[in-house]
Amino acid sequence: MEVFPWCKYYSVKNDELDNHHKALFDIINGLYVNWLGQDKDNCLESLIEEIVSYSDYHIIAEEQYMREIGYEDIERHILGHREFKQITTQLQLVADKNEPEAIEKLIASLVDWLIYHVTVEDKKYAVQLNWC
Repeated sequence: MEVFPWCKYYSVKNDELDNHHKALFDIINGLYVNWLGQDKDNCLESLIEEIVSYSDYHIIAEEQYMREIGYEDIERHILGHREFKQITTQLQLVADKNEPEAIEKLIASLVDWLIYHVTVEDKKYAVQLNWC
């Protein structure tokens, strides 16, 4: 079940980065559905580890891509990535302490952050390519 499905509107016109974003959506959908479901304890830890690991991988690749294309606002974009990293780190901490309300809020924050970041911030480097 996908609560927040990927759609073509989210595309940044780069297949590799679009695939990364699709994977992030899948993982976050898994977190959301798992948290709402009955099997919270069995999968939550592995899904949190997956979002931490995969987002690190994606961020490195996306920042490298932005350097390669000479993206003008890269420093501000990197600050946004740091914000995502902080949310995932907080999620790990509250999951370890089994704080259900905090876990729910942080998963919702990940969803909000990802949708905004892909549809607004990532679109900026995609648009810059069209200007060249």
